[in-house]
Amino acid sequence: MRVISKLLTVVWVLAFLALIAGFVAYTPLARKYASDHLYVVDNKQTITVTTSSGEVVSLGVRMPSAVSGLWASPDGMTLTFAGHQPIVLMQPKPQTWGDEITTNLKDISEDQTATGRYFVPEVAGQTVLDGKITGTVVYPVGGLVSFRNEQTIIDVPVKITVEPSGAGQESGDNLTRLVYGMLAATGVLILFALGMIVRAVVRHGFRHANSAIITFVVIAAAFVGIGYLAEKAAVPDVSDVDVLGALPVTPLQFLTCVAAAIFLTMVGILLGGEPDAPETTPATPATPATAATAATPEEQA
Repeated sequence: MRVISKLLTVVWVLAFLALIAGFVAYTPLARKYASDHLYVVDNKQTITVTTSSGEVVSLGVRMPSAVSGLWASPDGMTLTFAGHQPIVLMQPKPQTWGDEITTNLKDISEDQTATGRYFVPEVAGQTVLDGKITGTVVYPVGGLVSFRNEQTIIDVPVKITVEPSGAGQESGDNLTRLVYGMLAATGVLILFALGMIVRAVVRHGFRHANSAIITFVVIAAAFVGIGYLAEKAAVPDVSDVDVLGALPVTPLQFLTCVAAAIFLTMVGILLGGEPDAPETTPATPATPATAATAATPEEQA
């Protein structure tokens, strides 16, 4: 049994180290994936893409200095290739501001992007697709005192070279394998934690758990928040599309799984502690028997 216990401990440690290594490798791989799949330009500039069959690329146009990050698109965006039916790249987005805008001074204006996804078709050989993105965007520009609505007619030429296999595919495969590996490591940690909890409950119940569980929930939730902000900082910020949306799970879903592993592990360690030693009372020394005893009334008489 000791050999099995040591072996399981080694597996747990390896899974934990693999998860840590995955977090270290995630940021550069995510940035590489984003650079191969996200293409945003200023209006009237050309988007040139070399990608692979079956890939999902994000195409969009930049809106500079939008007040408070606001923008709208009355008719959405359409991608049209010569000789093909138009493709809806982005659905219309209604305007949400009126004559006044309440904003925060620190983000009075910032660049925004109107972005949509294009699913690259399967091809037997190298294929060049020439087309154009069209549509309309409206966004407020100006300062603290006044603003005006800027309307831009989108006219972005697009040239996509599709290879049966090539650029973009390798970075997507690497990132997908990394995420699956991290999910597997997380699953191992969760199974070990559940085993610890079940064994501890069978032995001595939920001893000391009530107050600590609330703390563990807060710690796990804080991890999700910090990890989500770190993931957002690792990839380009676009307005309306998840750059890593082609992955098997969203970053928030993955971080939630890891937080569950952290929470269950802490609960397992808490419940699996050594049971409290029973309280004992010090033994009182025995008094030696006396040779003489008190005389009874009859004897005294």
